[in-house]
Amino acid sequence: NGFERSERQNSGGTVRLALALGGGAARGLAHIGVLGVFEREGIRPDCIVGSSMGGLIGALSASGLCAGEISEIAREFRFPRRFVPGGMLRWDSLFGSAGPALSGSFEGLATHLAITAVDLEAGTQVILHTGPLLPAVRATCSVPGVLPPIRLGGRWLADGGLVNLLPVDVAWMTDPDLVVAVKVGAPRERPVPQLNWRVTALLTRFGEVVPNPATAKVALEVLVRATEILLDRQTALASAMTGPEVLIEPDLGDLGLRDFHRLDEAEAAGRRAAEMMLPEVLRLLESPPDVPAAGERELSLRFDPVCGMVISPTRARASASHGDIAYYFCSPNCRDCFERDPDDYLGKPLLAFGVRNG
Repeated sequence: NGFERSERQNSGGTVRLALALGGGAARGLAHIGVLGVFEREGIRPDCIVGSSMGGLIGALSASGLCAGEISEIAREFRFPRRFVPGGMLRWDSLFGSAGPALSGSFEGLATHLAITAVDLEAGTQVILHTGPLLPAVRATCSVPGVLPPIRLGGRWLADGGLVNLLPVDVAWMTDPDLVVAVKVGAPRERPVPQLNWRVTALLTRFGEVVPNPATAKVALEVLVRATEILLDRQTALASAMTGPEVLIEPDLGDLGLRDFHRLDEAEAAGRRAAEMMLPEVLRLLESPPDVPAAGERELSLRFDPVCGMVISPTRARASASHGDIAYYFCSPNCRDCFERDPDDYLGKPLLAFGVRNG
């Protein structure tokens, strides 16, 4: 697939460590706290794989910046407090402070890096790991409706979290001995603003609601929360299929996706979560779990041909044979769809590697 672990950098030992950083907008600032703890302990990943905000923070770390330097850059991140007509913001208005540190290429990074995005036309995951760095980071952070998609390699690319909020499966593709993942996601529970239906009724004229910023904002909040729930369930299922050895999950409480001003709080939560799991990380670095030999490891992960999820055969919920080949599925429902018409799913590209962005 053209995506292989870099030989130019490793953690200094014999254990190959991949770090997967998940998406979560402002909640992803917790990654900085986790990186700070790892930095203090001398834990240096061989590879960082990031999605959405995890891709941005991961890129800054892979560029050679320490946690303190990343924190100073993140302190300048801003999200407008008012509803934006048209729904599209400019990259520079949110994350412009990160631009100078991302001016190089993947090939020049201190640590091997992979960033996920989604091809909006094909609906497939794209793994970016070559070429200019900034366009790839902009792509993985391009939340539909907030930031415009990025045109790379003849594709319109957007937020990697749309299809893979916590890219543990991609981390396994880098041929590591150990995968540590940091899940920031969205609040498990949070109130959703209620529409004032009496006011809305007063704005109704002949069955049409007069455009109202307050109403639009509430509708957006409901849509965002519905998306959060969907992605959280998707992440839970994906982790069950290709889980990490260590999952770090900061307790971020009600810290919202737009709360970039709560940087210190997010970092502190990341540090606490990393400290809690640190003994397990250190233990596994000293005595890693048994993993297949490099030549066998490539076969230890498969694609569900229906939904495209990367799964481990040992964790698959269902399987089926077609011809002389065994296929594995995340659910009986995917298996049933496949068995009804296998040819409809075989041969279709499920994800793309190495999309050229230079």
